[in-house]
Amino acid sequence: MSAPFPWLAEPWQTVCAARAAGRLHHALLVAGPPGIGKAVFIEALAGWLLCEQPRGDAVCGECRGCQQHAAGSHPDCVVLSPDHEQRPALARYPGQRSQYDSSRKTASTVINVAQVRELHDRLHASAHYGGYKLAVLLPADALNTAAANALLKLLEEPPDNTLFLLLSQRAARLPATVRSRCQALRLHAPSPAQARAVMSATGGDAELALDLAGGAPLRARDLLGMDIASVWREVTGGLAGLLAGSADPLRLARDWLKLPQEALDAALYGWLRHALRRAGGDVQARVADTAPLKRLQAFAAELEDFTRLREHPLVKDLALQRLLYPLWTGA
Repeated sequence: MSAPFPWLAEPWQTVCAARAAGRLHHALLVAGPPGIGKAVFIEALAGWLLCEQPRGDAVCGECRGCQQHAAGSHPDCVVLSPDHEQRPALARYPGQRSQYDSSRKTASTVINVAQVRELHDRLHASAHYGGYKLAVLLPADALNTAAANALLKLLEEPPDNTLFLLLSQRAARLPATVRSRCQALRLHAPSPAQARAVMSATGGDAELALDLAGGAPLRARDLLGMDIASVWREVTGGLAGLLAGSADPLRLARDWLKLPQEALDAALYGWLRHALRRAGGDVQARVADTAPLKRLQAFAAELEDFTRLREHPLVKDLALQRLLYPLWTGA
């Protein structure tokens, strides 16, 4: 098995060469934009590290380690995540008891200190099969302060034969002390040709989805599953109405709360990007109407606040209304 995708070949070979030379770092921080395959990369890497009879940079697919990893039951692989039902990869692993509480009405958004303490106990036990013990954090960004401090102690004095695999889309949000104990593997988006090759079999509105996903094909495929073309038409039509003074921001906010959040985010950021291009004279922009630059700047500032405030269910409606206000009034 080689790298999961062609654009991930370089970081994959970096890890393979380090292992062959006996220089594999005990903590790898896999970072990069969403939708380019970071979770798939980590899943493939974990499988290769747990394989008992690897063939170069490929797994054998037949040994006990490969079979148990494929089943999500390898005893030497521990996965930490806020909610085991929300993991983008390694979803077969049941995780730890402290990791998920089925009585919660909403999914947890953090990795807590109890999970890291349980991880500490499991990693300090002997490996069941005498190979690597893996600790996978999906995503490491979800560590709360207490959990990050507890993890730091493990990273400073790692148990024997232990490897940490941390996924991050916002590495800058991790404490500097945690980042400094890891080797960063920065994954980059594919070239346009590589991205289109992945999307070639999807058809439909693949080009629009890829554009709104920032060239990330895995995210684009997810957006297609959310009917991104319909969301795009609804959002662009509503924003055009606001600029023309013919739309009601309160009604738009109520309607848009029913849309898939990721698709709404992609449409809002995509509209802003294309509106700025149009304001700069780009006739190829997907937005037909020109908006005053001051309104676009105010909208951009509010959009950043919206993505932060929307996590709280009690203020999401108000945050969306506030986002639309500058386009409606020009204030």
